Amino acid sequence: MDRENPLTIGRPTIDILTPSMNYRQYIEDAVVSVARQCYPGLRHIVQDGASTDGSAQLLEDLSRRHPQLDHRSIPDRGQSDAMNRAAARATSDWLGWLNADEFYLPDAVAVVADVIAAEPETDVVFGDCVFVDAHGRYLRLLPAHRFSHFTLSKYGCFIPSCATFVRRRRLTQTSWDPRLRRVMDWNLWLSLAADGARFRYLPRPLAAYRVHDAQVTQQPAERYQAEFDLMSSVHGLPRTKLARRTSRLVGMSVHAAQKVASHGYTRQLRANRLARSEDLRWWLNESALRRAKQLVDVRVSS
Repeated sequence: MDRENPLTIGRPTIDILTPSMNYRQYIEDAVVSVARQCYPGLRHIVQDGASTDGSAQLLEDLSRRHPQLDHRSIPDRGQSDAMNRAAARATSDWLGWLNADEFYLPDAVAVVADVIAAEPETDVVFGDCVFVDAHGRYLRLLPAHRFSHFTLSKYGCFIPSCATFVRRRRLTQTSWDPRLRRVMDWNLWLSLAADGARFRYLPRPLAAYRVHDAQVTQQPAERYQAEFDLMSSVHGLPRTKLARRTSRLVGMSVHAAQKVASHGYTRQLRANRLARSEDLRWWLNESALRRAKQLVDVRVSS
């Protein structure tokens, strides 16, 4: 793979990191969505945790069709450990984070690369994501807004990991805390912000977040109370249940106001009318590609 392709001169090199564990039914969508990005030199690093559902063999088969795929299957200590292992294998300037059950939308990587090239002082680029069901069908647009440390710390993690790209030199060997299984993304964004990283919001859907029963985030938050306690200790967040509830209510109000200011709700309504229940796996056929491109181009009229 030519990382010195003349089409990338002046543009960043990018690796996509994907942790995987027994997600054979979804991993091909993630791999193909990266392979179809048409960004020269793009590399896809998949770190599989020794899955027992045939994922390793599928990844081996996929690597024959998609040479940018670099996969390994070895035991790990969970998603955070897998991300750290994948990041240690990366060599590019920038890293994208795409979980095995997610997929990119058309031209996501190229659009992000354009922002990075135009704004070289930026350290983190994030956009919107869309929720899809287990079959890849549109559920709703989840619009974000300009970065706000106040909202991030009070409301919670409003930055979708599947639509986020980070400058590699901003990361450490344990940027993804292995003690965390549910809030590792929130922890990473707060840590980067505390370290002075500069965030840039791109008001465009970049990826699809798949909603299904096997997700950690579908489980009761109470199971992960120890993680929230750790976040309070590390980042100075409220410690008591009442203080956390009050903080989140304040954060929700500010979060909603910021979405209004960025026309997020208007874009959400337009996206809902355009793509409701549509299959967004855009590489499958021309109709899906056309629909997905219309979705990512949803704008607010001036």
